[in-house]
Amino acid sequence: MTEMVNNAIDHSSGTFVEVTVWCERDVIAFEVVDDGVGAFANVREKLHLADEFAAIQALTKGKQTTAPDRHTGEGIFFTSKVVDLFELDSSGLRWIVDTIRHDQAVADSTRHIGTRVRCELDPATSRRIVDVFDEFADPDTGAFDRTEITVRLFERSDAFVSRSEAKRLGSQLERFERAVLDFAGVETVGQGFVDELFRVWPREHPGTILVPRHMSPAVERMIRRGLAESG
Repeated sequence: MTEMVNNAIDHSSGTFVEVTVWCERDVIAFEVVDDGVGAFANVREKLHLADEFAAIQALTKGKQTTAPDRHTGEGIFFTSKVVDLFELDSSGLRWIVDTIRHDQAVADSTRHIGTRVRCELDPATSRRIVDVFDEFADPDTGAFDRTEITVRLFERSDAFVSRSEAKRLGSQLERFERAVLDFAGVETVGQGFVDELFRVWPREHPGTILVPRHMSPAVERMIRRGLAESG
């Protein structure tokens, strides 16, 4: 909650921050609401992205911040991983991270002014913050050098066929040593997409390992064929 309040103070350019907390037997929840420019609009403008949907895509990767002199870009990423349910509403969009189902989604929102962050957590959870950090950090240095991408959030359909889609997916992943690409829900990938993402991109960024997971049989065949052709 402190991370989300600090984000509102440092980034929103708003006039107030409202914090609400609920504590019940089966859930602890909080909301942080501000009346600022909106988280997605701010990320879009500061990172020179095409639209607010692209801002959500950037935030899912981690290490994305509009104030690098004051923030590492880890706050939203790790907050979304340590709670059971994370929701961020802004600019008419809602980004949802469901840790229990290991899933993410983007939906429409009625909020067009400011930002609303809502987090929920079961008080009896066995999840430990140290385990979440260890999943994405180097065990020796503690550096945040791993990430996991939900591929279907990078297109509004279940098909990825173009090189431009692969470039958008791979953008900024060179900041990590390892990036897991979760293909759950993706039904079709094209030859150009596979070639760009698994041959061209790794050749240009040898310091990063891309690991595809949860592929359908058809997607796995295309990716394996692309990897075989790339040598």
